[in-house]
Amino acid sequence: MPKVKSAKSSRQHNEIQKQGIQFNKTFGQHILKNPLVVTSMIEKAALKPSDVALEIGPGTGNMTVKLLEKVKKVVACEVDPRMVAELQKRVQSTPFQAKLTIFQGDVLERELPFFDVCVANMPYQISSPFVFKLLLHR
Repeated sequence: MPKVKSAKSSRQHNEIQKQGIQFNKTFGQHILKNPLVVTSMIEKAALKPSDVALEIGPGTGNMTVKLLEKVKKVVACEVDPRMVAELQKRVQSTPFQAKLTIFQGDVLERELPFFDVCVANMPYQISSPFVFKLLLHR
């Protein structure tokens, strides 16, 4: 028997679907929707108010907004220009706007910016190459 997709999804995910944005499977896109998972990841990161956090693949910003509440600055790297626009729209005209820097492009092909901590729910297919890149980063 085929799986039936649940109609339950986040408000932000529904907004993306209403705009006709389809996830790009070649990017391994997925949206972190469960707020308990986001909260758990942020708690385990032991963030300090003075930290600069690097987030890979912020998508629509569910974790980004929570990071912005905890740290001095968030540097987000997103490959999909549609998601960059969604994230910018989400923080526009909020106190978080000045604390967020977004780089559009493939994080594996660019030099990493300065950061204190990396918190990410990244696509599986880039996780190993990214860990090796982190190990070589100074």
